[in-house]
Amino acid sequence: MDQMTAHDYERLVKLVALMASDSDGEVLNAVAAASRVLNSYGLDWTDIILPRRLMPVRASAAEDLAADDADSTDGTPPPIDKATPAIMFRYILASANVSPDAKRDIRRHADAIREGRISPAIRGELQTMYTYAVLRGHVI
Repeated sequence: MDQMTAHDYERLVKLVALMASDSDGEVLNAVAAASRVLNSYGLDWTDIILPRRLMPVRASAAEDLAADDADSTDGTPPPIDKATPAIMFRYILASANVSPDAKRDIRRHADAIREGRISPAIRGELQTMYTYAVLRGHVI
């Protein structure tokens, strides 16, 4: 993920401050603009509200599930036939080879992974991204 520029960070700080406005329209506009800034960096609101590194008790279910799955102990990604959807999800999100837009798109599968509702389409998307970005090192 690209690091947020100082300009965008300052803009985000100002937009968050505007969310305390008494004007509903101003609040809605500030939320929409802040969401656009976050999305441009592959982030969403859960990435900035009570981040895991600050509040370990607030782990997302997808992270908990991924942590429970056994993968190789040396940190190398397991081969495709040994990688569960949760492991592929975790490696894809951690990969520098995956663009912020692709990471944002893949996050939409977090609930399905957590709840074990993996459709063939989700499995195919995870396997494709995992194979190309994680195992082969291609930028996507």
